[in-house]
Amino acid sequence: MNHAQLICHLKLMFCTIIMCFPQIIIGGSFIFSSTLLEQLREPSSSINLNIDQESWIASISVLLCPVGFLAVGLLTDKYGRRKTLQIIYVPLILSWITFIIADSYRMLVTARILMGIPLSAATCTTMYIVESCPANVRSLHFSLVTVCSSTGMMLECILSIYYHWKTISAIMCVMCVVNLLTLFSVPEPSIWLRAKGRIEEAEKVDKWFDLRHITVANAAESSANTVNKGDGPHLENTTDTKDKPYWLLFIHPTVWKPTLILLIFYICQQGSGLYVLLFYTMDVLRDFRVPWDSNTVSIFLSVARLLGGISFGLLHWCKKRTMVAISGGSMAGSLIIAIAYSKMFINVEHPPYMVILVFAFVAYMFFALIGLLTMPWVLSSELYPISVKGVMNGLASSFGYVICFFVCKIYPYMIKYFGVEIVWSIFALFCLLTVLFAIFIMPETKGKSLEEILSYFESHKDIKNKNVP
Repeated sequence: MNHAQLICHLKLMFCTIIMCFPQIIIGGSFIFSSTLLEQLREPSSSINLNIDQESWIASISVLLCPVGFLAVGLLTDKYGRRKTLQIIYVPLILSWITFIIADSYRMLVTARILMGIPLSAATCTTMYIVESCPANVRSLHFSLVTVCSSTGMMLECILSIYYHWKTISAIMCVMCVVNLLTLFSVPEPSIWLRAKGRIEEAEKVDKWFDLRHITVANAAESSANTVNKGDGPHLENTTDTKDKPYWLLFIHPTVWKPTLILLIFYICQQGSGLYVLLFYTMDVLRDFRVPWDSNTVSIFLSVARLLGGISFGLLHWCKKRTMVAISGGSMAGSLIIAIAYSKMFINVEHPPYMVILVFAFVAYMFFALIGLLTMPWVLSSELYPISVKGVMNGLASSFGYVICFFVCKIYPYMIKYFGVEIVWSIFALFCLLTVLFAIFIMPETKGKSLEEILSYFESHKDIKNKNVP
């Protein structure tokens, strides 16, 4: 790697890290509900909650996510990816401030509601990576989203051992303010600037990144140009799209086909129980009668998430369909081991070899990070034309969080009426369905330009018309 290539990579990495930093906060907020509920159950707590109130605190944030995704979808199209991320920080900072001063159930719910909108921050980040990074390095940069989120979860678990939840809220608030200011150093993607007619600014961004130094072949160079200069008809508003009413764009095969695929993917993701384990970590460990200290096991799970995120980056050369299939199959296997162990020693007061149960959940979380946790959000940013990307990305992601809210809200009642083995057996079944989805339905986007990805969804008639001279 020569000096020019190194500079290009460093510039891309700098922008990606700054744009991914909010995921540290978001990752911490996912685990925060588990920490909060655990500390509120202590005898010294001044706020006492019942099971219904606890379920609302755990799930209310994801109920507001659809509103956040729709708002972010509109804002990213109008104001840009980086500026929208800065706007998102306003309710997030207010949320942590509300936690700091909270002294009642209503204030806790208010804080969680405010936190729901910023959970859509990943939309801005993934769209920025798709539009700024060449295809040959895009997967590597995507991995930073997962690594940052996992780092935030691990940081939250460590902080929960030493600090009160109000102190943790203050630390998170300071981190938000710092990143809000550092985002001013990141340029908007040139592809978005061109789509808005800001050609001069786009050329300055292209000149600053100078991505031609890191394309390894002519094909890669062509892909990079497509991503960053919007040569393809899907990436900018062409004459054809300008002549059509805006609403007609949403019934084009390049819009409704990926939407249908993403909806199925989100159902598989949320049905796997992944977010249940994130929001109810302490409760799940208690239901499975894990005798180890819950904070210790939570740290193990956080380390598994971090290692899974790093592995996701190291496997950037691997096809995404393969990673999702391995992820779903391994998660199912891990849950089957945990359920079988629980069944075998259901009437034993002190079951032997408890390390098996802990290992099963650690493996479940690790393999979730290399595929099922990350890929739906990544595909949401890859599968849509630039003309509707913000809105459709928001709509598809909103659907995922609506299901997430539903699953997290009813989880305590499912455990109460059906038992832990049956509930987690259902989650294992969805993990297996994910394997079938990856093999037979999921499109492969590894190493493909946005133009190549979108051509996968075009009708034969449109393809034939394009080839007519």
